[in-house]
Amino acid sequence: MNSSRRLILKMAMGCLLVLQLLPVVTAEVPLVAFEANYELFYGKSKAAIAQLSLTQTGDNWRWYLLTKPKGILSLLTSKEPYSETIFTRVDGNHRVQQITIADDGVKDKQLETVKFDWDGRQVEMLRKGVTSSAALSGDVYDYLSVHLLSAKMQDENLPQASVDFYKKGRLIKLELKQLPNTSVTIGEKEVDVMVFEQLLQDSRTRLIYYYDPGTPYIPMKIETLHPEKKTTTMVFVPTAQ
Repeated sequence: MNSSRRLILKMAMGCLLVLQLLPVVTAEVPLVAFEANYELFYGKSKAAIAQLSLTQTGDNWRWYLLTKPKGILSLLTSKEPYSETIFTRVDGNHRVQQITIADDGVKDKQLETVKFDWDGRQVEMLRKGVTSSAALSGDVYDYLSVHLLSAKMQDENLPQASVDFYKKGRLIKLELKQLPNTSVTIGEKEVDVMVFEQLLQDSRTRLIYYYDPGTPYIPMKIETLHPEKKTTTMVFVPTAQ
């Protein structure tokens, strides 16, 4: 009897050791291509419309945001700025390959180009004719790929995260934290949302993101808050049924 018990104990310990040696596989939020439309308000005035999309070509995924002026703003400018972020997904983490910010209304004039060399751990940046570079120490996010970070935080129930962020020709620190859940009005419906606050290094501007947990990559609303400026709000426009 004792020898049987010792055998069972050894087998149990062996199974436990095998389980400890197995790699930990974390669940990740599946990437799903989409196209979403938005209205942009400066204060209470409608200033523009926008289209945000996520598409896949081979191993690459592409965020794309195009903004077109409307209302009084369309009388003041013909600029149609767009931003594009191309990335790949590796073991549940993303790797940004290139960021482009340009103006579709001025013969596709490129304003910023950022290229990432992950093998050499280096990023090359070109903004307004000025080049610069920086070392890469970890994942980098921008104003589009930040939706990947918030989705990961929702999935893993992380209250906050600190990461590198690209902005205007340099890498800075981003702090993203969860705020209490609330609801927002989208079209004629009240939508329960998760809320995230974005703070950037050396910036007084705060961004507040509102997500429907069922579509974690598609913001229902984004607020840009500055103590000395009117609030800019980007609101999701549901597709007519």
